[in-house]
This record gives sequence, C-alpha cells and structure tokens, in this order.
Amino acid sequence: PSVAARCNAHSSLLQCFHRLVELRESGQIMVETSTHSRGRTLPDLKNLLSAWRHRLPNDFDSITAWEDIFLWRSHMFSAISTNFSWSEPATLATLHDRPWTAIRMAQTARKQGLREVALLSLNKLTDCAMDVSDAFSKLREQILSYYNSDSELERKGGLNLVNTTNLSFFDSYQKSELFRLKAGFLASLGGRSKANQAYCHAVQICPSYARAWGCWGVLCSSLATLTESATPSDANKEVVATAAKKVAQYLAQAMGCYIETVQCDAHELNRNHLPACLWMLIKDGSTPGVLCQTLENRGHRLPPWVWLPWIPQLLTSLCRIEARAVKKILNSIVESHPQALYFALRAFFLERRDIERSRSSNSSSSYQQYSGHTAVKHSEDLMSTLRKAHPTLWSSLEAILEELIVRFRPSYEEELLATIAALLQRADSQLEHQKRDKIEASEENKNAVLLNFMKTLSRVSAKFFRSPQGETASNAKDDRTRKTFEFKMRYKEAFEKDFLINSGGGTGNESVESSLSRQNRQLTLNEIIEKLKKWKLLLESKVSATPSSIPLQQASPSLSSFSCESPDLWSGACESRTSSNCDGRGDSDIGVVQSSPSSSAVAATAAARSSAKAVAEAAEYEGGGGTFGGGSAAVEIPGQYVPNCTNVLDSKPCPELHAKLVRFESSLEVMRRNEQLVRRIGMVGSDGKTYRFLLQFAIPYWTRTDERTAQLHYLIAKLLRRDVMASRRHLSIKPSVVIPIAQRLRMTVDDRSHISLDDVYRAECESRKENCDAIPVFFQAEVRRILNERQEPDLISTQKTEAERAVKLEVFKTICKDKVPKDFLHRHMQATLHGAEQLFQFRRSFTGELAANSLLQYAFGVVERSPTKFVLSVRDAQVLSPDFRFHYNTGFLEGHAMPFRMTRNIEEFIGPFLLQGCFIPSFSSVASAIHSHKDEIEPAFSLLLRDDIISWYTSKSTARNDIKMQELERQLADRVDKNVIFVQDRIRQCTPQSGAFPKADQTETVDSSVRELLKAATSEQNLCMMSPVYQAWL
Repeated sequence: PSVAARCNAHSSLLQCFHRLVELRESGQIMVETSTHSRGRTLPDLKNLLSAWRHRLPNDFDSITAWEDIFLWRSHMFSAISTNFSWSEPATLATLHDRPWTAIRMAQTARKQGLREVALLSLNKLTDCAMDVSDAFSKLREQILSYYNSDSELERKGGLNLVNTTNLSFFDSYQKSELFRLKAGFLASLGGRSKANQAYCHAVQICPSYARAWGCWGVLCSSLATLTESATPSDANKEVVATAAKKVAQYLAQAMGCYIETVQCDAHELNRNHLPACLWMLIKDGSTPGVLCQTLENRGHRLPPWVWLPWIPQLLTSLCRIEARAVKKILNSIVESHPQALYFALRAFFLERRDIERSRSSNSSSSYQQYSGHTAVKHSEDLMSTLRKAHPTLWSSLEAILEELIVRFRPSYEEELLATIAALLQRADSQLEHQKRDKIEASEENKNAVLLNFMKTLSRVSAKFFRSPQGETASNAKDDRTRKTFEFKMRYKEAFEKDFLINSGGGTGNESVESSLSRQNRQLTLNEIIEKLKKWKLLLESKVSATPSSIPLQQASPSLSSFSCESPDLWSGACESRTSSNCDGRGDSDIGVVQSSPSSSAVAATAAARSSAKAVAEAAEYEGGGGTFGGGSAAVEIPGQYVPNCTNVLDSKPCPELHAKLVRFESSLEVMRRNEQLVRRIGMVGSDGKTYRFLLQFAIPYWTRTDERTAQLHYLIAKLLRRDVMASRRHLSIKPSVVIPIAQRLRMTVDDRSHISLDDVYRAECESRKENCDAIPVFFQAEVRRILNERQEPDLISTQKTEAERAVKLEVFKTICKDKVPKDFLHRHMQATLHGAEQLFQFRRSFTGELAANSLLQYAFGVVERSPTKFVLSVRDAQVLSPDFRFHYNTGFLEGHAMPFRMTRNIEEFIGPFLLQGCFIPSFSSVASAIHSHKDEIEPAFSLLLRDDIISWYTSKSTARNDIKMQELERQLADRVDKNVIFVQDRIRQCTPQSGAFPKADQTETVDSSVRELLKAATSEQNLCMMSPVYQAWL
C-alpha cells in the first residue's frame, strides 16, 4: 500500500531499515576505532553521535522498537569504552553517548506509562561518567518516576529526593525546573501554600522558564476553584462578595501566569492555556474588573498568531464587558494577519449592524445610549483599521465578496422552492401527528391550525410577490430587478389564487384573519398539502432546467477577468517592516559581525544592509501605502489559517508560503445539495492546485455552528497527536473549512472527491431507474395505512406507542428486504477504488475516521445526520461533518436512542472484522485521548458550548443588543455548566475502564459501554423509529 494509507504495513519495514543503516554506520565506527586505538589516537565521532541523537523512532512506537535500537547502540558504546580504556574518563565520555541514550529511553518509557522500564534503564548508569546536563536529566527522570497519583508514599519519596539535591552544580534553568517539580509534589500532597512559594522561587530564579509559569497558573486556578466551592450557598452577601473578590484575584494571577508562559515560549502546550484566559473573564460579573484589566494590560503583548484559533470567541467578546481588552488583541491580528480575520470580522460587523439598526427603529434613545460602546462600533473601528493598514488587500477582497454576494445568490424559484419544501414537511408532520393521536380535534383547534398556515402563506406571498407601486418591466434598472418583475408576473396570480390569499387588503394578522373569515375556511389541511405538492413539482421542473455548468463570464464578468500573477515572496515578505526591531536582537547581531577584523565580513554586512533596504522599499511600494510588506497585498486562498487547517507543527503561520489566488476557474458548477441547488466555484492557487468552494445561503446560527465545529475538530486533532495509542492507530480528524461571507452567505470547501451517502444512493437509483424520493413517502403512507387498519380506540398511550413501533418495524424490514440493497455503498467504492488492497486500506482508514466522528456525535448529542450530511472523501477516507449541530432541549444537551449513524450500508462497507477490531478500539482510543486531558480542554468546551447555546437562543427569538446578550448569558450560565458536565461524562463512559478487570463470573469487557452504543446504533428497533428524513434503511 501507499505510504499515505495511514496503516502499520510500513512500520516494520522502516524499523528494519533503521537498524540496517545503524549497522552500516557501526561498521564504520569499528574500523575507525581499531585504527585509532592501535595508534593511541582519538577518533572524531561527534557528527555520527549527533546523527544518532536525531535519528530516533517515533515517540508513540512500541518500547520494543526503541529497545532494539538503543540496545545495539549500548553494545557499540561498550566496545568504544573497551578499546579506549587507556584514555582519561573525561575524554572517554566524549567518544560515546551512553548516558543520553539511557535517559532518552527512560523518558520514552515513562511517557508511555512503563515506570519499571524507565527505572531499569536509569539504573544502568551507576558506573558511567557524565556531564552536568546528563546528570540533571537523569535526576529529573528519577524524580518524575516517583510521581504516582495512587501512592502518597512514593510522592513523599520524590519530594525528599528533590529536597536532598545539591543545586550548586546546575544553571538557572535547571534550578527552576527542580523548584517546579518540588512545587508539584507539594501541591499533590496538599501543601498548596508551600507549593505557591516554590513556584515563586522557580520564576525568580529563571523568569523566562515557561513551564514554571504555566504550572503556577494551574495552581492559582485550582485555588480559585477551592475558594469558590468552600463558600456556603446560604452565606450572606458580604461573605459571598469577599469570596468572589478572592476568587477573581486568584484567577487574575492565573491569567497573568498563562500569558507569561505563552510570552516566554509559544509552544503548542503553552498555548492550550489561552481558552482558560478567555473563559475566566465571566468571574468579573457585570462590570469590568481585575480580570479584564489583566487581559487588557498583558494580552496584546503576546504574538498575534497565538490567538488565531479563537477568533470567533474574540469577536463575540466584543458584546461583553471585556470588549476593550479584546479589541486590542484583534487590532494586533488585523495588522499582522488580516486575511485570517477579515471574513469573520466582516460578517460579524454586518450582523451586529443589522441588529442595532432594527432595534434603533424601535427605540432610538437606546441606540444612541450604547452606540459608542457597542460591538458594532468596535467592529467598525477594526474594519477601518484594516482598511487603512492594508488598502490594496481590502480593495481586492471587497470587490471579490461583492461579486459573490450579488451574482451567486439563488434564483427566486430556488428560494420559493426551499420555502415550499419546508412548509410541506411541516404540514405532513402536523397531519401525521393528528392521525397518530386519533383525536378528533375541535372546530376551534382546526381553525387555529389553518390560521397558522395561512398566516405563514400570507407572509410568503408578501415576501416574494409584493412589489412597490409603479414597478414595471420598463423601469427595471438592472438584470436582477428585471428578473424579479418577471418572476412576480409569472407566479403571483396563480399562487394567490391557489391559496386564496387576498392581495388587495392590508397587511398583518388582522387582514389574514378577516380574509380567512371570508373565504379561506373551505381549505383543509389535506388541500393545503396537495397544493404545496403541486407547487413543489412545478418549481422543481423549473429549477431542474438550470444547467449543471455555467460559464463564469456569463455569471460574473468581473470575477472571470480577475487575474493576479503569483508574487515572488521572500521569507518575512508578509510581516511588518518594523517588526525586525521588536525582538531586540538586531543590534547585537550586527555588533558581533562588525567586531570581526575580516574586511570581507564588513563588506558582507554592508551588502546585507543595502539588500534589506531594497526589500523594504519594494515591500512599501507593492503594499500600496499600508504598513506591511507587499506579500500581504496578495489575496490568499481562504481557509489556510487555524482552526480551518491543522498540521503536526501547529506553529506560527507563514503567509509567504500560503497559496495565493491567481484566477477563478472558467466555469461555475451547479449541483443539488440538501434539496437545494448550490453553486461551486473554483479558485486556482499559486501552487497549481484548484480549490473549490460551495456558496451556500444559511442563517447565521448555522454558520457560527460550523465555525465552532471546526474549532472542536482542531482541538481534538491536537489531543490525538499527543496520545500514544491514538497515534499508533493513525487516528486523526480534520476540520471542515467554513468561511463566512455575509450574514446569510458562506463558503465551504467542497472538493470533487467529496461524496455523500445520498449521492451514492441517487446514483444507485438512477442505475436501477427508480425514484429515490419514493421510499420516505412509501414508509409514511404504509405506516399510516396499517395503523388505520389496525386501529383500536381503547388502547392507552403506551400501548399505542408500542403498536406504532411494531408497525414501523414491519414496514422498515419490508423496505430493507425488497426496496433498498444494503451493499450499494460497498459496490460504489469497489468500483471507484483500484484493487482489493486499496479498498482494504481505504476501509481501514475510513473506519478510524468514522469512529472519531461517531464519538463526537454521541458526546455532543448530534442527532440530525441525514444521508446528505454523511460526507466522505474518496481520496483520503476523511469523514466530514457538515451541519454538525448540537441537539438541545430547552437549552440542555439531550441524549437520543440513536447515538450515532451506523446504518446498514455503512455497517456492510466496514465489515464485521473491522467493526469489531478497528471501530470499537478506535472509538475507545479517541475517548481516552480526550478524557486524559479533561482539565485542559474543559475551558475550551465551556467557550464553545456557551457561544453555541447563546447563538441557538438568539436564532429562535428577536435580535438582542449587547446589554440583553449579557443578561441572556448570565441566565444561561447554569445550562452551560451542565452541558459541559454532560459532554465530559459521555466521553468518560466511552473510555476503557483500566484497572477494573471483570471477575471470573462476569462477561463485561473494558469496552463494554462502546459495544452497547454500537448495538443501539445498529438496532432495527431504534432505526425504524427515526424520522423518514433520516432514511435509516440506507
């Protein structure tokens, strides 16, 4: 199989090759050793030993692979020591690397949980001379081997070892690390006050040691939690206020430590504390306090790129009390990485501006009161800053987005068809509800239902067919206005006639009710459904005539003529021209060069200065007057910044290496997704690749949810890379790119290799010349018919539910047996992929991806996974997560009988062996990787769930200003905490229960909970009760 197949097929071959390479090099060492030992001279083995230090197995490889390599190296080092035993011990120590090898082996064993192996490796260094660095590393590994959370005695032994260590030989960094270890032991033994002092000593000795700052912040955060939990719930206001002030002080100290650790070292592990800094701001209450002050004073000093994964949270923070502090951070991002922030900032600004305008029309005084401190004002200032700092870039992006918004919106027929389909689904569910309950509704209830539908139809008519007075085809100013007029002339009269809508009356509920009283009572719910079906067929016939490919010249002449040559970028071409003076190292470097007596060095320095000046001048010229280099003026392909992309390094982005937009593809594709036609546009990048994006119209809540889903996947991907078992299984998860364009428009990455379960099923139906939409209709009609035949009026509600379940199960089995094959996905992939070997590797990778995706479905209560939302990549077996929306019940995450989607065709494609041998272990491994870092990821979960529930509430109510949003957030705080506990508990349930081995008379396994979930997901009794939209028979 190919190397990119993410399997273990190559591991043993690569490990064998590793041993062969070192065997060959060992032969060279033996030749040099024998030659130099005869002449009583010393060989130079520094380059070889350095290469051996860098050529190591993976950290997640089994300890046997490490032992094979290191044991052979130990033999070689022993041979070197024997041949040169006549030399001085200090000189002999430079000819071998035995101490470092044993210590590195012990470190790997400790990280894999093999403490006995680690101690055994360290014990081999009793009679070996080593330098101070190796001695410190050995001591550190010995101390860490005592850190056993289950044994207080061992932790006391580790503390005694630290206390008895002589620190006079170590440098400041090593002393700081020993004090950090001491503080960790003290905190675990309950001595938090002494631990606080030890951390203080650690950062005083070495102020630039990041790990000491981070651990001190964790201690301060735990002290705040203890103080808060120790406060009685029935305490008086004075006690509560004192405790809250103390908690805020502890958290402010923790925030300062977290910011300091990132400032000292922006490593991935240190940046994981940033969500905690944003989450603890809620402890300031309703007014800015010490926490907001700490973030304002110190947050903007961090490198701007460390905040990129949390841009959605920073933007929503503009609506809260910490807006001023967050605005400074966003300003730094605007200046350094404008294209990482531009799209989200623009959509946020337009959304908040519309909310303020709608509210100002009702209460102008309220608008004037908060207009100077609202989120729309802050976002407007940020947009102005971006426009001034990057004028050329801003102009190019605005021109592109205006074309996308105006030219690629769906036609009126497509919008009306989507509305009619939603109304039809709602009417069908209402009719099914009435017939299932077998209750004769009163005349008043029937009129209420009809009135509700007629109000909705009247609003639809007003939205699509009401036009200003005097509008005619002759005075249409542009093509869009002309099409609008033609659409109204074609459909208005027929629509109002079919649904008996009076277009001559006034507007509002009163006119609808009076219209009903005059003429609309003759329409029944069945008649409304029939007319909706008629209009759906009519509009579908019109929409289906849309060609599948449209020339871009016809759709948007402006975009078709867009062309930008790939810029020749140098390292740092996209950075500020003044950033070279920010690190404080430029002058010292120049001073070192000038102190050289060599004239060539002076000449080289002068040439470098002149070149740097020329580069700066070129950057200023190309930048169009902005404050940044010319590289920042080139439009990038969207979605190349975190969290929309992830990689192993997860380090500072390099915009000069990003793919730049050269031109747009010459044709525009039109395809059907989620019962709607969507446009797919291609962007040709400077790297020669074509990046394709779907242009989708969606409500802001859906776009924000997809942004948070990308953040969630980004976080989980980092945890999987750090986990040993997940890395061995090559488990990964990739975020889906979602780019907001406007309030109701977004771009999502949609490569041609992406295919949904619905696409495969439609292709199967086309090959069999069947109607793919007939099965859900057949299921509903057949269930309704059988229930009517077997109706028994004396049954209670429980018996009715059981009878309905039995009927649905019967119809479900009939569909599975006679109408829908269970292997069409397997046959499609077998025809797409080449050969049995490639098919097997694809199935294996797909199973691991599906396991990670299924865990997130179960943990966050994601129920709506219809066939159109089950998307995979044929190229790399990646399982995508479009429309990954959490399921709420009055604001609480709620479980469901169906934990995740595992329908017949998916189960058949995976197969029984991979299902038991790959899916279940991968599911448990992902859960274990997340649960092992539960304290670290909890603030991130809190941020994501808080923003999601607030967005969910606001999508179901009227728009709120900043003050109302803050009040809503305080009301929902308890729900957010319970939702985080809900998610953490579900993940914990799926982790293997290590240490709890079953007794002889028990049959439960360590992964029994995952097996129960799989059983529930494949149960016919659960599948048959799903909504027809779910299509559980696929």
